[in-house]
Amino acid sequence: MIKRYLLLILFFHSLLNLNAQQITISGTVVAVDDGSALPGVSIVVKGSTQGTITDLDGKYSITVSSSKDSLQFSYLGMLTQLIAINNQVVINVKMVADQKT
Repeated sequence: MIKRYLLLILFFHSLLNLNAQQITISGTVVAVDDGSALPGVSIVVKGSTQGTITDLDGKYSITVSSSKDSLQFSYLGMLTQLIAINNQVVINVKMVADQKT
């Protein structure tokens, strides 16, 4: 009976640890040249299909499973940026125009 109780405690503890690893990242994406908000910027967790886009004010929020992940920001006419999360919970991005387009 005690073994079952201990296993049950370990099971719930592991569930709490899985939940604790989720990190919500938020921020704003603007154009570097004039500081205007960029709506519709695609933000994807590198190596996954998990993503989101910025709202009309250039704001976004995304939940990731690890602080070791990286976010890829892409927008038509702008250079794509890959930013490591590194325990940050707020990542504001200034996107640079792609001179080739």
